[in-house]
Amino acid sequence: MSFSQLNNIILKLTDKTTVKVLNVLLEHKEIIDEEMVNILNEEIEQLQEDLNGDEEKIISRIALKEVRKSLYKLNERSLARYRRVRDKETGYFVYYWSPIFERILDLIVSRRKLSIKKLRQRLDYEQRNLLYVCAEGHTPVTFSDAFELGFICSTCGEELSQKDNENTIKFLKQKIKELDEELKTGLEELDDLAELMEKSIPKK
Repeated sequence: MSFSQLNNIILKLTDKTTVKVLNVLLEHKEIIDEEMVNILNEEIEQLQEDLNGDEEKIISRIALKEVRKSLYKLNERSLARYRRVRDKETGYFVYYWSPIFERILDLIVSRRKLSIKKLRQRLDYEQRNLLYVCAEGHTPVTFSDAFELGFICSTCGEELSQKDNENTIKFLKQKIKELDEELKTGLEELDDLAELMEKSIPKK
């Protein structure tokens, strides 16, 4: 199972390997790092077979240290936890990793809502202000700021003229609509995550 909204968010925070690691955690509830390496490399082998041995598209296998690095990143962001158990035969500690569902749910919603909030603020600013910009396209300023500057750009000294922000407003509205739809999809994915969370809780 792959959670698109979560994948996009985690990729912005970390890297592609960590995205894969978190998806394995979500599928298996609790797993040791060595088993995770095997699962990820089996997926790579299958993908390589699908590419019909194309040498230009060879995908490198994932090393144990890469997986551990990703697990530590998830742990630092409170997205994964571990429990340590001593192996009775070897005497070494074994680390069992699992996702922190509550934190993951909060992350999907909060990041999407924050993006939408910022876009709405920008849209409001564009709609409520007459903006002036130079021919070089430096940062637009409001009418009052342009007046104070004598309608001369403080960066390049070129004349400031009123900006036609119709396309900007149209773009922002479209982007907000897209993010609203993405949030809706993300909320549907939350239901799947919640179901996984319920199944992962041991029955008394």
